[in-house]
Amino acid sequence: MDMATFAAFAVFIIVMTGTPGPGNLTFLAVGASAGYRTAFPLIVASQIGSIPLKLCVAYGLGHIMAGGGPVVNIFKGLSMAYMTYLAWRIVSLSVKPKGTVALPSFWEGLLIHPLSPKTWAMNLVAFSTFLAGNGLSIHANAIILTLGFTIGGMVFHSLWALAGVSILKIVGEGRILRIITVLMALAMLASTVWALAM
Repeated sequence: MDMATFAAFAVFIIVMTGTPGPGNLTFLAVGASAGYRTAFPLIVASQIGSIPLKLCVAYGLGHIMAGGGPVVNIFKGLSMAYMTYLAWRIVSLSVKPKGTVALPSFWEGLLIHPLSPKTWAMNLVAFSTFLAGNGLSIHANAIILTLGFTIGGMVFHSLWALAGVSILKIVGEGRILRIITVLMALAMLASTVWALAM
C-alpha cells in the first residue's frame, strides 16, 4: 500500500468513526446519563464485537452483503430491532429514576457494531476502495482493516462519550438532560433508518 492510499484510508477512518452513527450516539447518551467510566467498558465491548464483522468483510462475506438478497433483509430486520431496543434502553436511563434501570451491559455493547448498518457500510467501502487491489495478502488486509477501525473507534467513541459527560456537567440531571437524551435516541434511530435505506 503506497503512502497516498494509506493516508486516504486513514482520513476515511477518521471521518467514518468520528461522525454520528448508532455507536457514537449511544456513547454520547451513556456518557451524558452515567459518565465516562460507565461508557468505557461498553466502548471496549463494541470494538471486540466489531472484530468478527471486519474479518468477515475482509474474508469475503462483504461480497454477499453487498449483493443484497435474503441475508441482507434478515440483517436489516435484526439491526432495526436491536437499535430500537438500544434507543429504549438509553431513554430509560434518563427518564426513569436513577438506580431503577440497569446500565447497558458489556454483552449489549458486543452487538452494537455487528448490527449497525453504518459499521457494515464503512467497512465494505474501506475494503473495496483502499484494500482489495493493493497487492497485499488477504491476511495483511484483514489486519489493516481491523486495526484501523478499532483504533479509530476507540478514539472517537471515547470522545463522543466525553462530550456526553460535558453535556451532563453543563445541563445537570434535570428535564433538559432528559430531552437531550430522548433526542439522541431518536437521532440514533434516524441514522439507522437512513443507513438501512441506502
